[in-house]
Parts: sequence; C-alpha cells; structure tokens
Amino acid sequence: MAALVAALGTATAARSVPAGYGLVWADEFAGQTLDAARWRHHQLGPRRDAVNLAEAVRLDGAGNLVIDTWTENGVHHTGMIDTKDRFEPTYGWFEARIEFDSSPGMWSAFWLQSPTYGSVIGDPGASGVEIDVQEHRIECAPGCDLADFMTSTVHWDGYGAQHKQISSGRAVPGLAGGFHVYAFEWTPTAYRFYIDGELLWEPENPPVSHVPEYLLLSSEVEDVLLWAGFAPPGGYGTRETSTTRMVVDYVRAYQAVPEPASAALLGAGLAWLARRGRLARRSSLCEPSA
Repeated sequence: MAALVAALGTATAARSVPAGYGLVWADEFAGQTLDAARWRHHQLGPRRDAVNLAEAVRLDGAGNLVIDTWTENGVHHTGMIDTKDRFEPTYGWFEARIEFDSSPGMWSAFWLQSPTYGSVIGDPGASGVEIDVQEHRIECAPGCDLADFMTSTVHWDGYGAQHKQISSGRAVPGLAGGFHVYAFEWTPTAYRFYIDGELLWEPENPPVSHVPEYLLLSSEVEDVLLWAGFAPPGGYGTRETSTTRMVVDYVRAYQAVPEPASAALLGAGLAWLARRGRLARRSSLCEPSA
C-alpha cells in the first residue's frame, strides 16, 4: 500500500496537478469500444468539409482512443466525441495526453463547450464560453508551418456579429513528435493553459464561465486558406492507408475539494486507475511525458 501511495504521489507531481485537486472523472481507453456512459458522438453527419462518422472514432486495444481522418470517393470522413449530458463540470483541472498526426486542411482539438453557449449575449459567465485547450494544425497555409505550435482560444457571445475571442499561440519545439500532456485550469476568476506541466498562457481578465461545460475531442476538415491550409489534392488516403489521426492516451478531470476530503478523493480516484491496470500497464504514468 505504501508503494502504491508513493507511486500515485509521483504520478501526480509529474503531471503538476495543483494541490487540493482530486480526480473526479477519467477515461483511460483501456477497453475495446468507446464507453457510452462517458462519451457520445458529436454532430454525426456533414460538418464543414467532411462527414462525421461514428466509425472514425475507435479504441486501438493498446490503451488509446484514435480519431481517424480519411477520404473515400472524394468525400472526407472524420469524427468528434463529447461528454454532453454525461459529464459537465464547473471549474477544475482538465488534462489529456495526446499525439497529433495532422495533415494540411484539417485540425484536431481538445476543448470544452457550454450547452448554453451564446444564450446571453454580453454575459459569458451566465451563458458559458468555448475553451479550446489545444487546436493542432500542421499549417495555416502553404509555407506557414504550425506543426510545433500550441494554439489556445476562448470564444464567447455566440458565433455571429457579437462573437468575441482571445487567443494565444506559442511555438513548442518538438510538439509535433510524440505524446504531450495538454492541461487547462479553470477557476472562478482565471484560466490557465499548460503543456507538459509548463504554464503557457494565463489571459488577463478573461471571460470566465460560471456554468457547466462538457469536454470534446475532435478532428475536422476545412479546405480553406489561412486556417489549416488546403486538403491534399488526392485526399487523406483510404481508411486503411491514411496516417492522419489524433491519438489520445487518456483524459482526466480534477476538481478542488476541501481538506481532508481532497486527499481521500485523490486516493479513491487514483486507486480506480490502479484497478484499471494503469500503473502496471504503463509506467509513463509516473514519468514526465515524452
């Protein structure tokens, strides 16, 4: 038991989860199929320049969720999932360990959204906001390299004439290679965006949401200049041959709880991870991300 507690403590420190937070929700993607109690498919059917399909989202059997993007008969296919009506927290620390294998004309993201987004123009606290923890693009146009760029954005007041946003982009050498931990802290007064435990952005006087928000993992295609560039002329390859994908190792959510409840909740949450075989299966839980 002492060894387990020590290992869990090391894991928490490696992830830099602030003191006083306890694990309240997680998916380690350890099974063979998507957990419908945690996730649902988001906007199946046409969206932008692709068609969202349930089969574009899969578990690879090695502890990862994969969202594939491919082209068939000239039509691009991809997928999105969310936790709407399943898990909609207010405030907390949210993190996902992700590898992005992006291509021109598409992007993948880890983000949060309010079910009542844009319902009260001028009051983002009451209607909620869109929080893009990371939107990964390989380019914004031919010759505009964004492969090693972390882009975080907050949107509010709908998507029409009253839309507003703040954004931060920063080059992170090596971002395009391998897994990285993308984290977001949401408090009643602040937003903080992290990569691999390093604080990258803390906007001043942000439009803080005070309503529940759900989590999303997504890949999208939009063949337009000055966002993600143009899709390859021949598409992304077939479902069998495409290498364009988003690979997610885990998603975890923590919330602040009073002491001594925080210690008990953290212990219970991390014990759940141990029961899922996480510590035994993947030693990287206790090590900094690659």
